[in-house]
Amino acid sequence: MYPIARVFAASAAVILLLLSVLSAAAQELKASVPVGLGQHVDIYVPDAAQPKGLFQVRRKVPVLLYVHGGGWVKGDSGRVYNLPAYANSRGYMLVSISYRPVPSTNIDGQVKDVVRAINWTRQNIARYGGNPKKIVIMGHSAGAHLVSMVGVLKNAGPLLGIVANDVQAYDMVAYASIRGGIDGVYLQAFGQDPDNWIKWSPVTYARQSSGFPPFLVMYSRSHRPRRAIVSVAFARELRRRGTNVTLFDGSRYTHGSIARGIGESAEVTGALDNFLRRAYR
Repeated sequence: MYPIARVFAASAAVILLLLSVLSAAAQELKASVPVGLGQHVDIYVPDAAQPKGLFQVRRKVPVLLYVHGGGWVKGDSGRVYNLPAYANSRGYMLVSISYRPVPSTNIDGQVKDVVRAINWTRQNIARYGGNPKKIVIMGHSAGAHLVSMVGVLKNAGPLLGIVANDVQAYDMVAYASIRGGIDGVYLQAFGQDPDNWIKWSPVTYARQSSGFPPFLVMYSRSHRPRRAIVSVAFARELRRRGTNVTLFDGSRYTHGSIARGIGESAEVTGALDNFLRRAYR
């Protein structure tokens, strides 16, 4: 690379870094806000929702509620990758929630924790500048499974959309069949009882009902082809029930990079952008 080209490249990198820092600084973090039963949420209030004018009027902005991953057994609300800067730059409020890990509870309890946080958000987010009528829920990995469970159980009130980013647990019977059994965090979370595999699989409820919110189902190349097979089958079942489903083939990404790609990868970011624009309109 010629010297002048290196200078321009370095300058561009510095500018991007500064823009990222300024974008992150423009938001205000309300950390560890209690929502009951030991749970909390972290609220990233974007500049668009900050009080303005003589009367300090707040604009009510759309809310993206995020459920972290960690294999159901670990993780915390701070595991948000680039989502705060992503949400802030688009005028969205990010609410990242906590939930109890296995074995402190089971998946039923985790679903209840997510629902509790959603209900708290709907009742209280207006005071921070969020619009309680414009809530989309999103999760990565185990969080993707939990938001999918909430979406198909329809137990958290009206939601504008569900973003399920890269999980294999939509159908645990199919997962175990393809893999030849379960182990690791899947075994810790779902146990050995096939009845629980069925009970805690979102596809079970997708087959029994309809009227679900729109879904964005994203999958990576990790554990190919199993992850793609289970994700595509879940999307197909939702569509069969009349659900508006967007399926994102992230075969260029790993389980980690498809999460980090939001705000970094034009392809991953664009998929989420398009879905949220339609959901919030």
